[in-house]
Amino acid sequence: MAEQGAQRQDPLFVNSLGKGLSVLQAFGSDWDALGLREIAQRTGLNTSAAQRFTHTLTQLGYLRKDERTRRYRLGPRMLNFAYSYLRANPLYDVAIPIVISVRDEWQETVNVSVLDDTDAVVAIRMPSQRRINSNTAIGRRMPAYCVSTGRAVLAWLSPEERKAVLDRTNFVRLTPRTNIDRASLEACLDQVRIDGFAMVEEEADLGEMAVAAPIFDGERKPIAALGITTSTAYWSMEDAREKLAPIVMQAATAISRSLQGWHAF
Repeated sequence: MAEQGAQRQDPLFVNSLGKGLSVLQAFGSDWDALGLREIAQRTGLNTSAAQRFTHTLTQLGYLRKDERTRRYRLGPRMLNFAYSYLRANPLYDVAIPIVISVRDEWQETVNVSVLDDTDAVVAIRMPSQRRINSNTAIGRRMPAYCVSTGRAVLAWLSPEERKAVLDRTNFVRLTPRTNIDRASLEACLDQVRIDGFAMVEEEADLGEMAVAAPIFDGERKPIAALGITTSTAYWSMEDAREKLAPIVMQAATAISRSLQGWHAF
């Protein structure tokens, strides 16, 4: 609510554009198509405004309408944004061969995630052939505080930046093992910075363990993290710390070296 108030007071903020984008954001991870009433409820728009925005977005190809049910789904043109983001960012070209190499050598799922506000967002994903989690795909968002890639980036932010992110974070227990104690998390992030990597066990998904290390740009700013995600059925925390942690640190360092001439903003 505070963010929306600040936007309304910003003379350069285009409210109509914000409302149109909110319609696209109304479509979540479920497969269900949405009707106008549901879109209006999720966006806070009245039905008339929702109708105008959905019509415009359908004409532009970003939504598709089932004329029989009069319900909407995201259109494939939405993928243009993901493609443009990845192609405009050198991280993708640099990281992809390293991610593939780590995945093939260790037969585990390898991700590269970036920090967006309080979330870790998957930008690159190479799934393991022996364990495929269909819930995780490029663009999936998870709270940064409870995933290894998020913690790996948070740990290397400046104290002011880290505090600002944690101040905006809504700490929610995703599993019985999710750590939502602010003081404990801060201590954990301090330890991550000492160790050089982050580890989580069943804090985001039961039965899942992950280890990650930060990726830096040319100014030593943490811009992403490379992580290996696996099953607690295959690895203990001790074995993962001994064997997987050095791998993610080595891979993340190799990517960082290739990004020395580039800085993110």
